[in-house]
Amino acid sequence: MHRGRKIAVLGNIRRMSQQLIDSVVSSDGESLPVRRYVPNRPYAHQVILLHGVVSHSGWLETLGQGLAEQGVAVLAVDRRGAGLSTSASGDAPSTEQLLDDVDAVRRHYASDARITHLGGFCWGATYALNALSRDAAGIASFLMIAPSIFPADDIGDAELVVGDSGEASCEPHVPIDRFTRGPAYEDFIIPDPLRTREVSPRFNQCLVDMNRMLGPRWAKLRLPTLMVLAEQDRLSDNKKHLRAWRHVKGTPKSHIIVPGGHGVQFDALPETIAAVSGWTTEVAQAMGSTAA
Repeated sequence: MHRGRKIAVLGNIRRMSQQLIDSVVSSDGESLPVRRYVPNRPYAHQVILLHGVVSHSGWLETLGQGLAEQGVAVLAVDRRGAGLSTSASGDAPSTEQLLDDVDAVRRHYASDARITHLGGFCWGATYALNALSRDAAGIASFLMIAPSIFPADDIGDAELVVGDSGEASCEPHVPIDRFTRGPAYEDFIIPDPLRTREVSPRFNQCLVDMNRMLGPRWAKLRLPTLMVLAEQDRLSDNKKHLRAWRHVKGTPKSHIIVPGGHGVQFDALPETIAAVSGWTTEVAQAMGSTAA
């Protein structure tokens, strides 16, 4: 589907507020769409956010809007093969290329004048953690928003079809009915034409690769870290996240449990906005910066 058509179709589902859509070129020449939500006044913080397996950057729209209103810019990246990306749907050539994609976005938006944070929603937190394990330079803090680093047992135990094929032929292992209930699920998630409905065996291989050694990667992380958990999360295992939280060595670190289900941008938007906005201020103060 043509990129312009994709934007128009999404607009029919959810009224899109003013936003900028950038294109960042990765190491192999692939263009990565980035929805950019920018405050209408000078700002000191920018948050690069990665989405999950079945979602895309449009799922982070309300969060991006809300944070921009609080003076924090949000750069919501579409993973190749997802959302507004024009590459093959549900596919990725390799784990290394996916990590190169994050590096390309980080370099593109690098700024001496702003504090940059990297984070992810759902599996996007695993993606971000892998990127930071490879290179954390220039990143002030790590944000986990309803992370699925430790998924619910039935999801974590699911056997994925892996291989060399780039054809999207496998159903994603993430049940969409566990994100939220009500209008957000019925009117947005179910009919969303940009939602990833099938993935390739080699994308599944990327998931397997990134899930390896997550515990040690988590324990080695030295960045200030914020974790936002959903009280009624049915996709992630909160108990495992909280047990692992004790081993996070970055300072400052903060965690909060917000009401509702895994889709915190649907069920607990004000609380999530407040948590992330307040966190950026806390990080700036810890850095000895006057930025807020």
